[in-house]
Amino acid sequence: MIRQRKTAGLCSLLLAAMLCGFLYAAAQGSSAAQMKEVKVYFLKNPYDDSDPANPSGLKPVKRRVSAKSPLRAALLALTAGPTSAEKQQGYDSPTWGIKLLSVRIVGGTAYTYFTMPEGAMFSGDNSPFIFEDAVKMTASQFPNVRKVVVCLDGILDFGSESDEPPRKCPKS
Repeated sequence: MIRQRKTAGLCSLLLAAMLCGFLYAAAQGSSAAQMKEVKVYFLKNPYDDSDPANPSGLKPVKRRVSAKSPLRAALLALTAGPTSAEKQQGYDSPTWGIKLLSVRIVGGTAYTYFTMPEGAMFSGDNSPFIFEDAVKMTASQFPNVRKVVVCLDGILDFGSESDEPPRKCPKS
């Protein structure tokens, strides 16, 4: 009788372990299926702005992101910057420390809201436009995005040097 209980207990334990292994494997497979390959756009040295279709000289780098919210994940990957291996290949971040606050898509327009943390700054006169191009190129790859609005710290025309008051971003 004791031997039967031990055998039944071992069988139950083995069955539970097999079930856990199966569930773990299923979860791993489903998480891979919930990923999407996207492109994020970085600067690449040597810098080449000779292409009229890409005056910022940005080059795509592939990332695997969550398929649940791929636009947000792609923009987060953009602001995270290149990996150390990509940096060794000459890639550099076009975001200069800028962080994503939020993104939403309304009627085919992606409204992207960013902030420049204290201590972060653009590296030159063209940097705001390169940042804006990187966001627009990254966001435009998605079929449900036809237009991209880029806002930085509540300002729509953050790269402008005009004497006009800055245009405010639409509320998120």
